Amino acid sequence: MRGLYFVLLSVMAGAGSANEQNARWLSNTFRIDPSISAVTLFIEREQESAPVVLIRPDGSKYYYQRHPDHINWASTSQRDVITLWQPEPGPWQATGKINEQRGISLVSVFRLQLEPLPPRIYQREVLKLDAELKYAETTLDAAYYLDGLSLQAQLVSLLDNDGDRFARAPRVIGFFADDGTGLDAYPGDGKMTAELVFDTQPGQYLFQAQTTNQVLARTYEQELLVYPMPLNLRFSTPDAAGRWRLNLEADGELQPDTLVVSGELSNPLGQTLPISGQGRVIELPDARQPGNYRWQGRAFATTRDGREIQLDLAEQVVRVLPPATAPATGPAALAPARLLWPYLLGAGALLLLLSGGVLWLWRRKAARKREEGL
Repeated sequence: MRGLYFVLLSVMAGAGSANEQNARWLSNTFRIDPSISAVTLFIEREQESAPVVLIRPDGSKYYYQRHPDHINWASTSQRDVITLWQPEPGPWQATGKINEQRGISLVSVFRLQLEPLPPRIYQREVLKLDAELKYAETTLDAAYYLDGLSLQAQLVSLLDNDGDRFARAPRVIGFFADDGTGLDAYPGDGKMTAELVFDTQPGQYLFQAQTTNQVLARTYEQELLVYPMPLNLRFSTPDAAGRWRLNLEADGELQPDTLVVSGELSNPLGQTLPISGQGRVIELPDARQPGNYRWQGRAFATTRDGREIQLDLAEQVVRVLPPATAPATGPAALAPARLLWPYLLGAGALLLLLSGGVLWLWRRKAARKREEGL
């Protein structure tokens, strides 16, 4: 789009925090030059006031609830954000309870600027990425222009199983913020920061950083390849004393002597133990209790071309079995059997007594039948 030029009916006031054209004009009237292809109006109102009414040069009106589809209009309790596409040249006016201090700000098309991603991204790699909203060479205050909204990063698969482009839904891998939390260094400095985790299958993707508030929409795009995870983890089997290790197997993408691991191991009792170490073998706390152990952490390494990377290690559950017990042998193993002999002899005597009684009754009954037969 072409640049934005304004012919104002009165002298503009000083620029705002983002050096946008900010004005307190006579009757809130401004003139749009014929060269304008698009303009966004930020209109600050008194708290809890109704949206403004926008009056065109021909005297017709646009309302928040009623306007053409080619006009985008978002309204909050004290702000209207209106984007005019191919606006009619001439004097425009906004009417309503407009804030006398802030008034009306007009900005031309601005862009979303990001640092380019590295040429080689690995599966489950973690990246810190900064983004800025730019108007010409000026960084805009994202908290003001995108109040209450977030800038998200996502991956779009360029090739699915059937060979169709853009067939899968985007996968969100992080959110940008300018609030001084997480990886963001300074709140409100205009630089939005995100921690991106490329938790996806290897393949070809379109990376998108996208923001929209139904009026302003900006997208940064870059095609990239996500390479397979360059690191494998393997837990050894605990020995008789419970000693075990975490073995790291790095492929040719990493320099093995640069591996550093930091994470947490939770035992079956629910206790969480910090784990850290350097190299291919990390000693773990003794596995004293049988059951499920949960591991999660991150690895830090240097690639073969010298780039420092961080890898998010997926949670793993390792089941530790109780130690196997061998069957007892020798005199100790015979002791329980000796203790059972008195009970076995008693049971045998009782069985003989019962058998004798049954036999005696049977013989007596048989003798009576013979006597009756005679």
